[in-house]
Amino acid sequence: MGLRIIDRYIGRTVLTMIVIASVVLCLIAGIITFIDQTRHLGDGDIDFWFLVTYVALRMPGLFVMLFPISVLLGGVIGLGLLSKNSELVVMQSSGLSKTQIILSSCKIIFPLILLVSLIGQLVVPEVQQYAENRYNYAESGGKVSITNWGLWLRDGNDFISVRRVMSDNSIHGVTRFQFDGIDLRKVSYAALGVYNPENKKWDFFNVESTIYGDRNITKYKRSMEQWELYLNPERMEIFSFHSSDLSVPDLIDYIHYLEDNNIESARYRTELYKKFVLPVAMVVMLLLGASTVFGSLRSVPMSARVLFGLVLGFLFYITNEILPNFTYLVGLPPILGVAIPTLFFLLLSLLLLNRKV
Repeated sequence: MGLRIIDRYIGRTVLTMIVIASVVLCLIAGIITFIDQTRHLGDGDIDFWFLVTYVALRMPGLFVMLFPISVLLGGVIGLGLLSKNSELVVMQSSGLSKTQIILSSCKIIFPLILLVSLIGQLVVPEVQQYAENRYNYAESGGKVSITNWGLWLRDGNDFISVRRVMSDNSIHGVTRFQFDGIDLRKVSYAALGVYNPENKKWDFFNVESTIYGDRNITKYKRSMEQWELYLNPERMEIFSFHSSDLSVPDLIDYIHYLEDNNIESARYRTELYKKFVLPVAMVVMLLLGASTVFGSLRSVPMSARVLFGLVLGFLFYITNEILPNFTYLVGLPPILGVAIPTLFFLLLSLLLLNRKV
């Protein structure tokens, strides 16, 4: 079904407000991020221009993160302007229902929502990882690097890779390469490492080692060894990624890893479901905002209607962030915590759209 003139007019008005809201919010968030990061000036190789490029690389992630709020603001302000100029009244008088007016804006906005969601899945994780990798490398003076495979750490002449960093600060799948100059002398693999705060060393379990001599190779296994590493729990808080920074394939792979090792995966399943529901959630935010702008301005002024729409949208946004975490903490299926807020506020927006005012 093609776009009518009225569809293009409503959609262009709302889209313009969404773009303006996105630009303003991203600029504010970028400035706040830059000011916050200035406290790290002088740490390692971090200088002013490094922070400028770091914040620039963070902007796509900030844009995707703030886009739902931009949809809310743009939808409420755009339709509010049409209502203030009595254009919505004329449209309704010509036979358009509230639902048709909202659908007219969605015809333009929904493809943009899908595009932003795809950017959030395909582009943002890679850019975020590249930005954080550069930051960690600079902050540590070249001792730490993060790749798609995991965390790489340089400790003197040793190179150490860590496959997984868990929320309890344990590390899994650790391989240590020990060199003598350019000659590889020893490779050790440990399934699990736990930090020992008493002696500030790591306790590694199920260690398999291979020693490369000048004329022979020796292999042995030990149930536990202690290693002293540059890495510690405080530094891991900087190096580790949040689940929201992972793409859908990475989340699925990580969930399989956790479940294969009998580790709780509800937190990451929640984040996975939220990524799938995100496009629908943004449409619901648009519906919530739009549902408040219809009606006579004699009874309720437009400023109050816009404010009410913003309050409803932010209430949904906050509920959608808090409730999913609460449900898996109390043992409920993660899908319930993700689906309930979206379904509830979708029904609420439809009720508001169909009210008699």
